[in-house]
Amino acid sequence: MKGKNKRFFFLILLGLSLLLRILWILQQDNTVNIWTDWWDELGWNVASGKGYVVENPFLSSGVPYYSWRPPLFPLFLAFIYRLFGHSYLAAKIGLAVVGTLALFYVYVIARELFSEEEGWFSSLLCGVYPTFIFFTGYLTPETLTMFCLLAFCASLLIAQSRIDCWHWALAGFWLGACILCRTIMVLFFIFVLAWMFILQIERKRPGMCFFIFSLSMCLTILPWVWRNWRMHKVFLLHSTDSGQALYINNNPYSFTVEPSGTAFVYDSEEVGRLSELDATRLLSSRAISFIKNNPGLFALYVSRRFLNFWRPLPYTVSGPGKAYTRRHQIFSLLYTGPVFALAILGILMGISNWRKLSLLYFLIGYYSGSYILVRAIIRYRMPLEPFLIILAVHGFFSLWQKKRKHEKMFFLPG
Repeated sequence: MKGKNKRFFFLILLGLSLLLRILWILQQDNTVNIWTDWWDELGWNVASGKGYVVENPFLSSGVPYYSWRPPLFPLFLAFIYRLFGHSYLAAKIGLAVVGTLALFYVYVIARELFSEEEGWFSSLLCGVYPTFIFFTGYLTPETLTMFCLLAFCASLLIAQSRIDCWHWALAGFWLGACILCRTIMVLFFIFVLAWMFILQIERKRPGMCFFIFSLSMCLTILPWVWRNWRMHKVFLLHSTDSGQALYINNNPYSFTVEPSGTAFVYDSEEVGRLSELDATRLLSSRAISFIKNNPGLFALYVSRRFLNFWRPLPYTVSGPGKAYTRRHQIFSLLYTGPVFALAILGILMGISNWRKLSLLYFLIGYYSGSYILVRAIIRYRMPLEPFLIILAVHGFFSLWQKKRKHEKMFFLPG
């Protein structure tokens, strides 16, 4: 495909993807925010000059919280609200734009790992993938997280092939953005180092490349850490909702209330009367104590969370605003089932390229494993699904090529 044709095709793909997302958004009631999970409150408080603060999540009369959520998604909302006012429609269209721009990074990753044709096809599938379209209609951080993960992996693959300081710095910036979106990514730099070792990057100062990468990552997250130090007088990289997230999924009543494993069994008044840091420390300590005293039950929780994270269809007791129906489940299974199957095939077909592909394996294993140990619901899998689609496309292309090769051999004249 020639240069002009590539650009034209990609513009058509981006236009179609954005149109599908906007059409879906316009079907929603955009005068209300049904995803009441503090993201919108934080974004609007920043945009309206109140600062990065929410009312006490446990007790209405308690002290405000200043570090309750990771900052990147609320700041994204604040930027849109600053431009367009407190408009849920504008925020959702912003998510649609981000989800559409992510297709470029899907193309780059598939091209760097496999081929240009697989890059185009992966981008096309991600453009029309129902899950990605669906979540642009709700104010959740999954679309932005997906964008940051894709930008990070694409930058890292280009940095590896170019070996220049600029691309390593860019990759570090995007990993920092991932951390500011989802703090669980904070230790992934270790796996980047392992990936570099596996690839045996020796052409030009691998130590310097990793130093530049790490420095860029640290500089990206430094404003959040410094702000928290000034606010709380402690080193705080994670958000203070971490204690609640750990405890509500690791207590004696987990998996007895709902299939996701979440059980809010703490005393809200007891927790709400504490300071922000003391509250998260209390809930964290109770969760850790439960895990230490019940290793067998915790192992059972982890196994159930593994199944929750990777199940191809949602539960009918959950859903944004209202529960998913049986029709939703069937539809979900019809498109996630083939993607999962072909992704496994893609992994098997990519064995010869396992060194370079190990970046994807590390990311999928680390991201899913971190959630499975703490809290796992099907929505958290969404940022990984573009990588599954890339592997699935490779599986399909490999299968198709083997079929074509077999047909040619069969019809060769004797």
